Amino acid sequence: MTIEELIIKFSYFAIFFLITVNGITSFPSSQIIYVIAGYFAATGHLSLFWIIFIGALGHSTGNWILYEISRRKGLDYSIKFIKFFFQFTDPYKEIRKFQLAFNKRQVFFLFIGKLVNPIKIFIPIPAGIAKMNRLIFLPIVFITSAIWSSIFVFIGYYFGKSYENFGFVGVGILMVALLVMFYFYKIMNSKEILEQVEKEYGEKKNKK
Repeated sequence: MTIEELIIKFSYFAIFFLITVNGITSFPSSQIIYVIAGYFAATGHLSLFWIIFIGALGHSTGNWILYEISRRKGLDYSIKFIKFFFQFTDPYKEIRKFQLAFNKRQVFFLFIGKLVNPIKIFIPIPAGIAKMNRLIFLPIVFITSAIWSSIFVFIGYYFGKSYENFGFVGVGILMVALLVMFYFYKIMNSKEILEQVEKEYGEKKNKK
């Protein structure tokens, strides 16, 4: 059954379920779900408000689950989880870089990072490992999830189900995302962080 068929059949329950799964694993694509849901809002079958609210609630739920796993199990378990869903040459280095960068500016990193793919996928992991206050983590995740869902729901609402139709809007979103990704890339690949990761990685290999 396709995403479109699920939303037609189960309405908001399908959106909540799909986005919750996305909040844990990043699959299926939240952009596609929201664009399709936005299109159905334009045809009068769904409400814009409830799509955005339920989408933000679902994504927050999925992120909270991932946060709790990382908080309770720690870095090594989180790396095993990441390896199961994503193909990284060396997940330890990537997640550790995220963790070190996150520890420097927790709230800023969380808020901005949750608005950018593919960074947003991994943000709950360093937040959980750092044991970030849940009363800070959950509201920020909900707000950023609502912002993220709004963007793509309105794209679907005004431009239909096809990404090909929104032209300059899509280019603008892409340019902003690329600039923010570049900024985070610089933080995570700073000399200080890379040296610390390499040192820890060398010690980890020696212990084996």
